[in-house]
Order: sequence, then C-alpha cells, then structure tokens
Amino acid sequence: MSTANLNGDNWVMLGLSQLRDDAFGPSGFALGESELIDVLVHRTTSTFWRGRMYREGQRVPRGRDFQFSDESLAEWLGECRARAYRRGLGTWTTAEVHVYDDRPGRLDLFDEERLERASDGEWFPGGKPSDATAWSQQLLAYPRTVDNIPAWMWDIFRAEGVTPPIYNPEFKSVDWNNRRRPVTDRGTDFTVEPTIIDPSKEPGFWTNISRKLFGSS
Repeated sequence: MSTANLNGDNWVMLGLSQLRDDAFGPSGFALGESELIDVLVHRTTSTFWRGRMYREGQRVPRGRDFQFSDESLAEWLGECRARAYRRGLGTWTTAEVHVYDDRPGRLDLFDEERLERASDGEWFPGGKPSDATAWSQQLLAYPRTVDNIPAWMWDIFRAEGVTPPIYNPEFKSVDWNNRRRPVTDRGTDFTVEPTIIDPSKEPGFWTNISRKLFGSS
C-alpha cells in the first residue's frame, strides 16, 4: 500500500535534483549508467538499504563505489519522513528513490516494509521483518489513531502481547505506558518531558485499544 505523495513538494524535488547531480553530474559516481534505485526501510533506530542500478534498461552490478552519501540520501529521507507525517495517520515506512540520468527523479513511499529474501530463501542480514518492539518505536515517533494502525500491524502486537503507542486526538498527543507527549505536524515532540496519565479517568479511549488487542480488528 502506498502512502503520502511528496513528489509535488518543491523541497523534495530539489533533493532529487541534487541526487541526480551527485550521480550523473560532471563528476558523478554513476556516469554511463541510466538509473539508480535506492530502497530504504526505516526503523527509527536503524535503516535497511538495498540498491539497484540500470544501464539502458538492463540491470548491472552496483558496488560500493556507486552509493550516495548519508548526508545526501539518509538525512534527506529523514526530513521527507517528517514532512510526510499526518497527525493520527502516520508516515511512510519504506522509501523507493528513483534517480535518472535524463529526467527528474521520483520518490515512491509505502506504508509497509518492502523486504526481499536472498536466493536461498533466507532474509538478508538486518532485513528480517520488524517485531512489535520496532513497530512500537515507530508509532511513538509518528503515532496513529487506533483505527489507522493497519490490521497486519495489530496482528504483530497481539501475537507479542504489546500495547502500542496511540495518537490521542483529544489531546493531540501520543499516549503509551501511562505517559503522554504532545504531537506536532512533524511527529512526536521529544523536547517535552512526558506527563503521567491515569487511564481510569479516560476509560473510553483505552477501551477502544483493548478491543483491538483482545477483540476482533
């Protein structure tokens, strides 16, 4: 499932243009090639990367010399992630960056982890599907309402007995472990110390979460 479209954002398009210059400019590292594809699966505390390269439509090997710097790609995507966030709706998990030698680039964003297995059927090192702890970290940073957490994510939380952080629209906050922090248009505001909350005083909100965890989704 795809998520927010940032290709109309001028700042994003400038970033794609800079990536094109880095790769295909006069001193670019990919001169002679025609397309670079970088796929990054964001996990809050880490990022899983894989890349492909094409020459006139044919895939060719892409070695270590054909990589963008962390500043030009990873940091740029971090800002893209904050720009894509919508309160209660969340932000993207996987970004697929297409950079071409002869036309503007494209940024495709996806809600789910887009992972691949190796030829032997095993997951690549560091590329296994995330567990409930990792998804909780994501929701703490970019929280969603109960109804905007997809069913497959609730299945992970139920299987591991984890109650995830939830966006509370009444207080414009993220609530977790009897704590509350404010949420801005760019995600959770970690500069503010969390306040302690008493769930017994807000039974309706927490009952809805319990239904998702222990009832039908």
